[in-house]
This record gives sequence, structure tokens and C-alpha cells, in this order.
Amino acid sequence: MTDIVVTASVSGIVVILLIFIIVFTTVSQRRFKRQVEALKLLFKEQQRQIGNLKTELHEIRCGALGVGTRVEELEGKLAQTIERQQEIQSQHHDPQSKLYSHAMKLVERGAGVDEIVQECELPRAEAELLVSLHSR
Repeated sequence: MTDIVVTASVSGIVVILLIFIIVFTTVSQRRFKRQVEALKLLFKEQQRQIGNLKTELHEIRCGALGVGTRVEELEGKLAQTIERQQEIQSQHHDPQSKLYSHAMKLVERGAGVDEIVQECELPRAEAELLVSLHSR
């Protein structure tokens, strides 16, 4: 009889242990599934953020290329402006060009050859040439 009691007690303990293992495994499995789902959500969010960052990077690159092109255009225009400014400055420092500029202004106002020769001290042939060119 003691063997039956011992066997029944051992069987009861084994059943209790099996139930405990089943419950523990089930609880652990549910916790693991929740963790997997949380990780999936986190992964999806990170993928979305990576996509957004790629889009932003592309936009920044395109903008930088546009700015670079615009800077090159402006540098070209600046170089032309500086060159033109230097030409104008050299013309104003040249006394001969001042005489011709003054002579052209007189021609535009309708001055005659004699007036241009007298005021600008140009040779008569040059004054006639200026008047002739302007009348075309």
C-alpha cells in the first residue's frame, strides 16, 4: 500500500510539474510573441524613417546641385561685370576716348563739323567721319 501511495504521490508530483511546465511554456511563448510583434513594429517604423531620410537626402543633393549651377552662373556674370567695369574705367582714364565721347555727344546734339573740330580739337577728316557715321 505504501508503494501505491508513493507511486500516486510521485504521479501527482509529475502531473503538477508537467502542468507547471506547460503553463510556463505557454506564458513564455505569449511573451515571446509580444516581443516579436513589438520588434516587427519597430522595424517597420525604422524602415519608414530610412525611406524619409533617403528622400530628404535626395532633395538636399538636388538642391545643392542647383545652387552649385547658380553659383557658377553668377561667377560667370561677375567676371563679365568686372571685365566690363575695367574696360569702362580704362576708357575714362584715356583722354583721347574722352575727346571722342564728347565729339559723339556733340554730333548727337546736331553740332556741325566746324564746331566739333573747334571744341574737341579733332582733325577735320575725323570730325567729318563722326558726323557721317552718325547720320547713317
